Amino acid sequence: MEEDRSIPLARPYVGSEEMDAVRRVLSSRHLAMGPETAALEAEVSTLLEGTGVVAVSSGGAALLVALSALDVGPGTEVVVPSFTFPAAAQAAFFLGAVAIPADVDEGTMGVTAASVERVLTPRTRAVVVVHAFGIPADVEGVVALCRPRGIAVVEDAACSLGGRTWTGAPSGTVGDIACFSLHPRKPATSGEGGLVATADHALLGRVKRLRDYGRTGAGPGDVFGEIGLNFRMADVPAAIGRVQLGRLALSLRLRAALVARYRIRLADSPGVVIPAGYARPGQTWQTMAVRLDRPADPIRRALADDGIQAGVAAHCLTQQTFWRQRCPDGPECPVGEALAATTLALPLFDEMTRSQVDRVADRLAARLAG
Repeated sequence: MEEDRSIPLARPYVGSEEMDAVRRVLSSRHLAMGPETAALEAEVSTLLEGTGVVAVSSGGAALLVALSALDVGPGTEVVVPSFTFPAAAQAAFFLGAVAIPADVDEGTMGVTAASVERVLTPRTRAVVVVHAFGIPADVEGVVALCRPRGIAVVEDAACSLGGRTWTGAPSGTVGDIACFSLHPRKPATSGEGGLVATADHALLGRVKRLRDYGRTGAGPGDVFGEIGLNFRMADVPAAIGRVQLGRLALSLRLRAALVARYRIRLADSPGVVIPAGYARPGQTWQTMAVRLDRPADPIRRALADDGIQAGVAAHCLTQQTFWRQRCPDGPECPVGEALAATTLALPLFDEMTRSQVDRVADRLAARLAG
């Protein structure tokens, strides 16, 4: 059978086990948060070596709940990477705080202790460290900087469930609180879904309350101690997530092999730079991002004409209207702005073949040469 000539940016693997899991939940008639959600939390906790886990409705909800649990609000600031998806910045503004971008390192595309230190103020309540594209960031360095100052570190491990930091700790266990995403572009997905993890039992309890309308008890009387919303995960996505979690190690091996092939094929391609961060151990290979020697968008559109769906790798916060309207005099972030203009996400998914990698590499080279 001839291989499909169109190559998507991402395609989640869904098999018979996921189908069986959905049928199991539907047959149980327990569709809301229940035993599947609790089991997913326990299984992820094991992966994180015993860290407490709370399942929520999305990765964005995880960030919002985590920042809220840290008392981020009016009069406070949250430091976020300049180059990333803007979920953390939007969560900070949603809570009445101000998001302050720290510029990123070109190699890891994440913040460093030095870039964070430049933007800290007496109002800084939290710093969000993102493991961009599954590349381990300098979370240990940021924690060493922030902890003596009483500043919380949120480890945004949305792209790195099952990965390790550069010192070998499970991703999501170094900061004060961590957030994961189970979006379809992640190696393990539940469709939409997220996870919050922390070893702080008091903080974990508050996260549980905030995901359920601030509920502190059951039955009649005073059982809503604070303001929360419905960020609960339902049991259908939880059941899917459990199957995907069981396949996560295989997914990471498949992705590692594909990225290794990309690195071989692109190593000598004029105009293409593979970020140095991909050489770090602990990867999850969530995205294959490359930096070009020119604006990436025309190449992205040209590849689309070839039947190859490349994507915008990430966004620079300082270029977004919602941020500029609120922070017209904010810091400059030249690295983040340059990365946003020149970085391209190439197709990467578990079922991708070596020949598809070769075709993407060949067409990218041809479009850069033409």
